Amino acid sequence: MNPQLKNLIELQAIDSQISELEHGKAAIPKQIESGKAGVKEQKNQLMEAESSLAQLQKERKGLEVDVIAENDHAAKTKVKLSSVKTNKEYSAILVEVDAVKQKILVLEDRELELMEILEEKEKELIPLKASCKEEEESFNVYKLKKEAEAERTEKELEVIRPRRSQAANNLEVKLLEHYTKIFKARDGVVVVPIQENICQGCLQQILPQQVIDVKCGEIIIYCEQCARILYWKETKEDAVPK
Repeated sequence: MNPQLKNLIELQAIDSQISELEHGKAAIPKQIESGKAGVKEQKNQLMEAESSLAQLQKERKGLEVDVIAENDHAAKTKVKLSSVKTNKEYSAILVEVDAVKQKILVLEDRELELMEILEEKEKELIPLKASCKEEEESFNVYKLKKEAEAERTEKELEVIRPRRSQAANNLEVKLLEHYTKIFKARDGVVVVPIQENICQGCLQQILPQQVIDVKCGEIIIYCEQCARILYWKETKEDAVPK
């Protein structure tokens, strides 16, 4: 095989590895943010539930105060009965006392209703708190794992990048210029094999003579459609003696 073609294949393999590592590393911050969003959503649900519970507790305390006030009102109104002078005044006070009693009954009914609701809400909070805690702990482990992955990936890149520089330096200037140009234009895929006479870069048919030249591997052959550099990758079928 042409030494320059061999260098090109090596450079492409290194660049593909670098690209894969860099894409993986670049995705990590978004993955962490996605996990953080899940924790935030759980916390928001818990906060809403706790806020709802607090409002109900506040309403219940208000009802307790109102019941005490109305009972006091009823007691003071009854005291007036001993000092009335007419049946009309007496009847009016009794009506007022009955109205207060009815109001107290309504308040107490609502208080009982709230007690049942509060009991149910407090029960609902238990699994919600546990779920929120579990989600946060799970995220913390996930975050550490992803940060370690990012650090490990960067170390791999630190090892590979010098190899990339060396592989690029091994190429002739014009070849490197062509490689760089196509690398930018074709999403980092420059050197591709042909399979069944098809360029694996653009999936276009390769001329028979070019296929022969590619198989020979003595000269650099470019795809006439996409300008990628072609090489012959031996398959298991090719390796079997005819």
